[in-house]
Amino acid sequence: MKRLLGSASMLSVPIVIAAVVVVIGLLSTSTNDTGVEAAALAAPAQAVPVEQSVDGRRLFETQCSSCHGLDAKGVDERGPSLEPEGGASTDFVLRTGRMPLAAPSMQAQRGPVRYSEAEIVALVDYVASIGSGPDVPVVDVANADVSNGGELYRLNCAACHVSSGAGAPIGGGRQAPNMQQASSTEIAEAILVGPGSMPVFGEFDDGEIADIAAYIDVALQQADTTSASRFGGAGPVAEGLAAWILALLPLVALTRWIGRPKEGRDFPVEPDGTVDDDADLDELAHPIDDDDEDAEADEGAEMTTS
Repeated sequence: MKRLLGSASMLSVPIVIAAVVVVIGLLSTSTNDTGVEAAALAAPAQAVPVEQSVDGRRLFETQCSSCHGLDAKGVDERGPSLEPEGGASTDFVLRTGRMPLAAPSMQAQRGPVRYSEAEIVALVDYVASIGSGPDVPVVDVANADVSNGGELYRLNCAACHVSSGAGAPIGGGRQAPNMQQASSTEIAEAILVGPGSMPVFGEFDDGEIADIAAYIDVALQQADTTSASRFGGAGPVAEGLAAWILALLPLVALTRWIGRPKEGRDFPVEPDGTVDDDADLDELAHPIDDDDEDAEADEGAEMTTS
């Protein structure tokens, strides 16, 4: 009996130890979880990062004054005065990557945007405060008349940007740009300020500007009129070259076919007025010059002599 009790007590020791370990582990886990929760509650919530405000004047002085001057009145042979400009022109050149420009003699073309949204807004506000040009327009394309916009586009824009909006050379090494990537606001800004060689269309009201922007969006951009699968969207130079090549090759082939001697029509006429029906048409098509025959005869004679 004592032996049985002893063996039972020996067996209960590991069970008790295991139970103590489990209880301690549960307590420690609970303490840790509570500590983590308490620390999380006690720690201050991290603030959502907010883009810092940008000083437009300071940014202008560091990024733009080398060409436009600290007073924005321009620098000779570098950049023009910004006094007649405004928010619209500044917003246009910055959002399309046309500024900054590597050299003043270059045509400003669309490229990567080099400033953040906050920097663009700051520069636009600063130039608008010192310039007299128009502000950034608000374009309502939702209520625009696309049909009227198409008529206005064909009358005023297609001469340079072509009917597809692909753009084309306009002389003097300049080119009207492709309009597939232009936003409605950028189109309205270009109409108001006339960037580069483009004239200012001051006679358009806000509704007509919105109509043109809507037409470009719906009829040109969404239809992808400049893609390779749509002939007529590459511009007049490329289209003219393609038309010449496509028309010239058949004309050359037709001319060669017409010029070949034809049996029953092109047999030689003898001096007595008769027709030599036995003439070889291949020889007629590729006649041998008498000088060539004399040269061959001389070469043959020299070879025989040697």
